Amino acid sequence: EISSWIIRKLRHDAQQYLGSTINEAVITVPAYFSEQQRRATVEAGRLAGLRIRRVLNEPTAAALAYASRQNANRIIVVYDLGGGTFDVTCLRQDGRDFRVLSTTGDSQLGGMDFTRLLLDEVRAAFEQRSGLSLTNPVIQQQLYEMVERGKIELSSRDAAEIGFPFIGSDGVPLHLHHRMDRAGFNRLINALVEKSFTLTFEALHEAKLKANDIDSLVLSGGSSRIPMIRQLLQQRLGCSQVSQVNPDEIVALGAAIQASMLTMERDMSLRDVTAFDLGVEIDQGRFVALVQRNSPLPAVAERVFTTISDDQSAVEIHVQQGTDRAADKNTSLGRFLLSGIRRGQQGTPRIRVRFKVDVDGLVTVSAYDQDTGARQRVTLASETPDAAFSARDQRVSLRSGVQALVQRLEGGCKEFSHELDSDFLREAREACAMARRAVLQQDTEAILRIKTALETLLIEVQAAGGITNE
Repeated sequence: EISSWIIRKLRHDAQQYLGSTINEAVITVPAYFSEQQRRATVEAGRLAGLRIRRVLNEPTAAALAYASRQNANRIIVVYDLGGGTFDVTCLRQDGRDFRVLSTTGDSQLGGMDFTRLLLDEVRAAFEQRSGLSLTNPVIQQQLYEMVERGKIELSSRDAAEIGFPFIGSDGVPLHLHHRMDRAGFNRLINALVEKSFTLTFEALHEAKLKANDIDSLVLSGGSSRIPMIRQLLQQRLGCSQVSQVNPDEIVALGAAIQASMLTMERDMSLRDVTAFDLGVEIDQGRFVALVQRNSPLPAVAERVFTTISDDQSAVEIHVQQGTDRAADKNTSLGRFLLSGIRRGQQGTPRIRVRFKVDVDGLVTVSAYDQDTGARQRVTLASETPDAAFSARDQRVSLRSGVQALVQRLEGGCKEFSHELDSDFLREAREACAMARRAVLQQDTEAILRIKTALETLLIEVQAAGGITNE
């Protein structure tokens, strides 16, 4: 619903500017958005009173905005680094025709991660100097906004300063002042930037391209303004031609061009690809892909399956999206039941499963028993507009929770250091370091493991200080 309010406001502003009613729209999403997230976005548009004509991947929109100005034959790579997601797309332009060759990304990598790293450094420096833990949520939010502004300033200056006056403790006024420099910021974010470059070369490999095949590099998303990223991309890819279109506006401009293509105002064609494998879970928790990642859209694929037990009269079709062969590591898109199968020995029935993916990346799955004629068809949908985002929210909440545990544990060890032996303090320091690495690497399994250890250590610290955990 929040997304629909934003879209409704955008619709209102556009109508005021154009002086006419808007009933249809092209909407953009990160290329690595799941099928559920795409449906949630379409639903948000519907709630805002719009018919969504196309759901366009953001890097594809950026490429359209850049390439539509010139009728050329070239290979374009779009590096799209926004606030919360990263996408990279390789695209071929043949005159007025555009074809996506490959796309990949990380829905957990973006400018907010850079800000959080910088925030952790600022907070740690202040707490070390003052001995005061910044646990007040209001102060934390204000400090985050100051750090964000400082980070943006570093794109145009070598250094930036932030100041937060009168952070008090027991009536004693304390002031936070921190100087950030670009070189230190570059070192801080280097690991995450390298991760984006690894994905960039992965996209090139999947498109069967080499760096010297690239004719143009398009930068999209506010975080692509960071000078180190621009410099390293040009060095690694050997590409001198970089788009000069405003990275904050280029996606919206591409969406407008796509809208004009749909209304036949522009003689252009565009063909996108799937960002993930699409398939079903089979026995022993395995995942079998029917539609391969980077398949041109629209796509259709089918495969025949059978039963795993004698006298089965029904099968459950578990539809998934992902890139892992283990089903439990992929995203579940939904389940449906095909009943009416003729009973018999295992392996006898022949059940044809068919996937159909439209140009917006939305999926319809059908199953058909070739013996009895029993059929079932389902258009996959998320339960609510917010449901698609719950997995990301849970991961963000988990990371935040572990970071809070680290702060409490470190604070407790410092406060009750005389009551704790050296071995315990060393173990606590090592656990905090492991937790920070896991959060930085966004390793959910490692975060879950270390979370339990942190909680156990914190209980011991509280016991040493005579504190009960309510």
